[in-house]
Amino acid sequence: MSSTPLENFPLVRSRNIEEVRAALARVYAKPVLTPVRGVGGFDATLNNCRVGHFELFYGTYRTAAEFDYPETNIIAQLFPLRGKGEAVCGRTSVSLGAGAGAIVTSQAAHQISLSDDFAQIGLRFDARALTQKLAAMTGATINEPLRMDLQPNSRNPTAQMLEQYIPLLIETLSDAHPPFPDWWIVQTEQLLMTLFLCGHRHNYSHLLEDKVADAAPQEVRRAEEYIEANAQQPITLEQLADVSGVSAFSLFSAFRKHRGYSPLSFLSQVRSRRGGQ
Repeated sequence: MSSTPLENFPLVRSRNIEEVRAALARVYAKPVLTPVRGVGGFDATLNNCRVGHFELFYGTYRTAAEFDYPETNIIAQLFPLRGKGEAVCGRTSVSLGAGAGAIVTSQAAHQISLSDDFAQIGLRFDARALTQKLAAMTGATINEPLRMDLQPNSRNPTAQMLEQYIPLLIETLSDAHPPFPDWWIVQTEQLLMTLFLCGHRHNYSHLLEDKVADAAPQEVRRAEEYIEANAQQPITLEQLADVSGVSAFSLFSAFRKHRGYSPLSFLSQVRSRRGGQ
């Protein structure tokens, strides 16, 4: 594994603020970037890997700085590794630090302040793709933009699963080079979106929290049979729900209850047994 996360996907390494602003604009949004007075020269390293409708990124800032971002079409979760900071959206703010991150919603200007020697990894989603995923999972019409709570729901077991999975995925990508297999992109994208939407609070959380009858083991087995027969093809949670005759969220919950893992984790196991075919 490389010593720096995602080192094989460099975005910028620079002491020039304008170069860093331009790099951020290419993958996220162009901020007003202000170094804190009285500190040494500006220095930042940013790596970024885009896969399908999501991105994983790593950033370290050796100079305390403030970022003022405009509205974007991106939803992002920040996982600080060291240093301290603060994220502000409207009248809400959260502290940043190792084990204490934030979720930045789309269509909302926000500010981020970071201490010197701050480092983080993070996950970004295209907001439209994430909204489409939510609609497919719930069967509901999504009329209002998806708005995430700034504070991650760290006590939620599903959110914890996501937090534990991200470093493993970062490590995998840090030793990999594109192009990635289509089936892997689809599987990983669907898993990340499902964990993110089910694990954190947002204005449509009630649709996912409503009581849904767990899929019976018969429906789980039906999904497993479909996976076994089609493991070489891209498979989504929605396809498995159609095959099983239950909602995507109900099937996901049933796998967690009856099997202890997700449908897409089972798909990964099948492909691993077959040598990654």
